[in-house]
Amino acid sequence: MRKIGIVFAVVFVVSWMFSLFCMRAAGQAGERSLGENGNVVSGETISDGQAGMERSVSGQVADWSLNGDSQSSGKTGGWNGNSHSADQGDGESVPDSNVPGQQVNQMGPDSNVADQQQANQARPDSAAKARSRRVILERYGVRTYLLVEDYLPGVMVCQTGPEMGMEALKCQAVIARTYIYRQMGEREEIQEEELDLDYLGDYTAQAGKTLTVHQKEELAKRLEQCKQAADATAGTVMKYEGRYILPLFHERSAGRTRTGEADYPYLQSVESKWDVMGSNENGKSQELQQGNESETETGTVAVKETGAGVSEVSFSPSEFVQRIKNLSDAPALDPDRISSEIQIVKRDDAGYVLQIKIGPRTYTGDDVQYALNLPSACFTISTRTSGTITVTVKGRGHGYGLSQNGAQAMAEEGWSYSDILNYYYKNISLVTE
Repeated sequence: MRKIGIVFAVVFVVSWMFSLFCMRAAGQAGERSLGENGNVVSGETISDGQAGMERSVSGQVADWSLNGDSQSSGKTGGWNGNSHSADQGDGESVPDSNVPGQQVNQMGPDSNVADQQQANQARPDSAAKARSRRVILERYGVRTYLLVEDYLPGVMVCQTGPEMGMEALKCQAVIARTYIYRQMGEREEIQEEELDLDYLGDYTAQAGKTLTVHQKEELAKRLEQCKQAADATAGTVMKYEGRYILPLFHERSAGRTRTGEADYPYLQSVESKWDVMGSNENGKSQELQQGNESETETGTVAVKETGAGVSEVSFSPSEFVQRIKNLSDAPALDPDRISSEIQIVKRDDAGYVLQIKIGPRTYTGDDVQYALNLPSACFTISTRTSGTITVTVKGRGHGYGLSQNGAQAMAEEGWSYSDILNYYYKNISLVTE
C-alpha cells in the first residue's frame, strides 16, 4: 500500500508541475501575495458572457471562440468573441525550451528590473493600475493569480490565427483587455470562470504530450508575438461615453458588419470589402470571381468551399427536416414538401437573415444557422435542384464588431491598430488606464 501511495503522489506532482509550466508559459509574473493592494477599476458590472469572442472570438467566436456566434454571446468559441487554464504555483520553474511560451533566452534579474523601471517611467499611472487588476485561478486545489497583462497573451493565442500580423494582434489585445475590464466592473480581481475565455494553458495541459516539437515551437512563437502586442498596447481599452464597450469580433464578415441593438451604439454597420476579396499571386487583395473548390461529404450533407468566405452546404430533404426538428417546438415537417415551404422573411442591413419561415413556423436566422451548423447567418437557400436543398453562406461568425480578416488586410495596407479599431467600433475612445 505504501508503494502504491508513493506512486500516486509522484504522478500527481508530475501532472501538477506540467500544468504549472504551461501557465508560466502564458505569462505568469513570479511570486506575488494575494493580499497586495491596488487601484480600483471604475466601470459597469455586467453579465454578458461570450460563447465563443471568434474561431473567438471562436470564432464562431473561436468566435467569442474566436468569434461570436450571436450578439448576446459575443463569441468567435469561450468568449473567443472564440474559453478557458493551467496550473501555477508560487515557486520558480526551470525553463524548458520544449514547452510553449517558456523563456528560452533568460535575462538576469538586473535586466528585468531595469526594463520594468523604464516601462513604469514611460507609463507610471497605467503601470500602477495594471498591477492592481488580476485574474484569480485555481488548479488542483492551488489558488493563485495572474495580472491581467500577464494573462492576456494566453487568451490571444486562442483567439487568433498564425497569419495575423502585429497591428492586427494589437487590435486583439485591446479587445481582450476591454472585455476583461468590462467583466470586472469596479472590482480589481475576477475569478477566471467568470470570463469564459479559452486559454493557452488549458490547451497545452490537455494536449501536451501529443504536441510535436514543431507545434510547440509554433505555439511559443505565436505566444511571444501576442506578448509583444499586449506590451505595445499596455493598459489600452475601448470606451464609449466613459464605459467599457462590449468588443464583439468575428472571423470574417459577409462584406459589411452588422448594426447592434440600441444598447450598443458603437456597433454600426460598416463596409468590410476585404472580406469578399481574395489574393492574387503578388499577395495583394483582389475581388475573387471564382475560387478553387474542394468538397467533402458527411452522410447526406455536402460542403463546398468556394473561397473568399463563401461556402455551399447541400442537404437532402430528409436531412434538412431532421436538423430543423432539433429546434425547440419544431412542428412535424414532410421531406417531400419541404422544398416549397422555405421562405426568408427578413434580413438586416448587412444581409444576415433575421427571420425565416420553414413550414408553418418562423425562426430566427441564428436558430437556423445553429441547426444546420452553418458558418454564419448570412445565407440564401435554393431548392432548384431536385432532391437537394443548397444553402450558400457568406462570412464566418456573427458579423458584429471587428472582422479579424478585415483587420489583418487593413494592417497589411498600412493601417494602425487604433485606426482599425476606430473603423469597426464607431465613436469610441481609446483610453490608457
